[in-house]
Amino acid sequence: MQHRGPSGVNQLGGLFLSGRPLPACKRRRIIELAACGIRSSDISRSLKVSNGCVSKILGHYYRTGAVGPKAMGGSKPRMATPKVVARIAQMKLEQPSLFAWEIRRQLHAEGTCTSNRIPSVSSINRVLRKLPSDLRLAAQLGSARDTLPWGCCSPTEAAATGSLGTQHPPRQLPPSTQHKNRTVFSRQQAEALEREFQRGQYPDTDTRQRLAAATQLPDTTIKVWFSNRRAKWRREAKQELEAGATGDSPEQWGQDLGI
Repeated sequence: MQHRGPSGVNQLGGLFLSGRPLPACKRRRIIELAACGIRSSDISRSLKVSNGCVSKILGHYYRTGAVGPKAMGGSKPRMATPKVVARIAQMKLEQPSLFAWEIRRQLHAEGTCTSNRIPSVSSINRVLRKLPSDLRLAAQLGSARDTLPWGCCSPTEAAATGSLGTQHPPRQLPPSTQHKNRTVFSRQQAEALEREFQRGQYPDTDTRQRLAAATQLPDTTIKVWFSNRRAKWRREAKQELEAGATGDSPEQWGQDLGI
């Protein structure tokens, strides 16, 4: 059974319906009392309405002169209309370094949007994040005007047919993402490194210099080898502990205890 009465009681003992504005009679009473010079805190205690609600109603009345609440239900009118989105995309492609607040100011300056219908900065940022990948490609190729979404073809198709200029060579991976060749150690080098590891897992500068002279390896390679060798040693030690903890049988436990 659906409950249609008050949905809660505030701290002052007043009843309210969650998600619904105050009745018009109570809103008018708030404004009348405020016009008589009564403070909002006294109005709040008298009508059992929270002080924040009283302040919002009075602030809305002083700004707009309206007693009733704002429109309820539905959603706000969409500011980023298809025309505005198209203009935002065009400006971003022509000037990729533009910020959202600069686009917003330019939309108002050129008359694309009025002051009360201009999208917010966050709304413009959402539009920019949702721009299709072919628009970003168009910005890189410098052909924004010819490759807008409402054109005859996408920049990807145009690039495939050569209409955007000469073909570009395949893009190479940056050096940071390319795989490095693995160092192969000779038997003498591996033995010298292993002997030093058995003496100490953290060689100092003098030890590394001596190893570098003996093995003809750079200092960075020696550092990496010791780091990898320490990781291998920890992994093997952990495996031995786990094998020792799970390998003892009840018979072995009894023999150890002399049973």
